[in-house]
Amino acid sequence: MERLRFLHIPKTAGTTFTTCLDYQYSGKGHFVFKGAVQYDVMRFKELPEKEKQKVILFTGHAPILTGLEEADTAKIITFLRNPISRVKSFIQHISEGKSPEYLKGPFNLDEFLESGTKDLENLQTKMLINKGPFALSTLIDSMSKSEARDLALNNLFNVVAEYGLQEYFDESLILFSSALNWSTPFYTSLNKKDSSRLLEFKQKHLDRIAELNSIDIEVYNAAKIRFLETLESPRFDKSKLQRLKYVNSLKSPHKYVWNTWYAFYRLRRRVRRYFGDESS
Repeated sequence: MERLRFLHIPKTAGTTFTTCLDYQYSGKGHFVFKGAVQYDVMRFKELPEKEKQKVILFTGHAPILTGLEEADTAKIITFLRNPISRVKSFIQHISEGKSPEYLKGPFNLDEFLESGTKDLENLQTKMLINKGPFALSTLIDSMSKSEARDLALNNLFNVVAEYGLQEYFDESLILFSSALNWSTPFYTSLNKKDSSRLLEFKQKHLDRIAELNSIDIEVYNAAKIRFLETLESPRFDKSKLQRLKYVNSLKSPHKYVWNTWYAFYRLRRRVRRYFGDESS
């Protein structure tokens, strides 16, 4: 089976999408990038050769080039998201205390937007052009805005094998399943925001987010145009989309079987990781 890598850009429905991957690649070797690329590469290289050969699926937070040959030569897929929505979701996530390493004290929206946190600024472009730390600004700061945009789009259109948009999640799954010869994808929505603790984003906050993500906005808009054209092409199977919506609906008996299987699968993976099987 051909190796696959999911380039997981934070807050683009990647956690939910991973449930699809878990189903499609059940029983196959799986390696997760945890966000510190040099450490991740070392972890992989320290695996026994037999375990390395078993890895078919790479996932997790790492840029388009990791420096790990097995991952960099794999077929790459990814999701993009409207940059304003992505950053709002990221900020909401931080405000709920889910990633305390980003905060040095009580959360304040205005202060956080001026904190210089790298994940707030053009992260999707960075991950499409970077090698090394996925949020590092060194490369993007050395380029003009148009150069960074064009490199990101070139990599998205010519290096990434297939991409989806978070706002068109089901449609994206159909494109992935056709390109990768999957069975009908199942998924379970994960990592949802706490509706009782929603932040209020005022216009000044949205303006600041747009300012910080001006390159991402151009990249996303160009990617969306091409994506929507694909949905109108003969390549897109609308009948498969209807079937996917059915099997993932609450009324579908297939979904109850899937939920039971997935609960067992996640438990098994936790057990294997606890006992040190990094590639599971």
